[in-house]
Amino acid sequence: MKNILVINDHSHEAEHAARMGLLIAQNIQADLLVANCFTYTGKLIEKTVAGSLYKDTGSEHYENDLHDELDRINHSLTGFKPKISTIDLPGASEGVLAGYAIRNQVDMIIRGVMPGGSTSMSNISSDSLLKKINCPLLLVPYGWHIKDIQRLCYIAELRYCRLDVVRYLARFAAPWRADVSIAHLCARGLAEMETQYAESVFEREILQKVSYARLLFTPVSECDVRRAVDVFIHGMGTDMLVLVNQCFHFQDVLGGASADSFPAHLTVPLLVFP
Repeated sequence: MKNILVINDHSHEAEHAARMGLLIAQNIQADLLVANCFTYTGKLIEKTVAGSLYKDTGSEHYENDLHDELDRINHSLTGFKPKISTIDLPGASEGVLAGYAIRNQVDMIIRGVMPGGSTSMSNISSDSLLKKINCPLLLVPYGWHIKDIQRLCYIAELRYCRLDVVRYLARFAAPWRADVSIAHLCARGLAEMETQYAESVFEREILQKVSYARLLFTPVSECDVRRAVDVFIHGMGTDMLVLVNQCFHFQDVLGGASADSFPAHLTVPLLVFP
């Protein structure tokens, strides 16, 4: 059984991402792991209960509420119902979280992010985590309307398009019968590919090696990556963008930032492969 892991740092973004994680888990028939990675930095509240004094951060109530909410949604669904488990990794480092994900055969890690901001209530850096994990990291912007995925767009330089990424996307998209578009943007310093030649390369190197009927090729002549991304999202109705960490176009799509600072112009989830 595959596992989906959601990073829970007790933020609204994490709660939003957990709901997206449940939808994904149901569709790809995986179990859902909610990793509580909250780092408490405020003052402890002391309470007297039955003659004893204990310290309360309020975190336990939040974790129970989130688990109960996910359970409620899960029971209201028809079809496959993921098993939902909670694990406590308070103050965990990227190495600890990555090690847990590897040992438990996690197929995807999901994290909620605030567009235009980088505030997190955990010590985990998405940028550092991507250097240690062996599965993709899905960054879900707070405010994105949770819905079934209809179109994924892998932004790549066709000559360096990773076949393992395309195969993963085909498996991921299949339950939704979603389109998987390989958007070729020529990398700076490389010669442009004529459309007919690019299509022949796509057919020979991708189509003939990945069995998925809804695999599409999108050659992009636009040199401005930011403008191209806007077309993908608002013109083509893309529900999820896909990039390889620190590879071609990564910095341009993120506006020169790292995975720790989610830009405001990205209004859909971003799936990043290590």
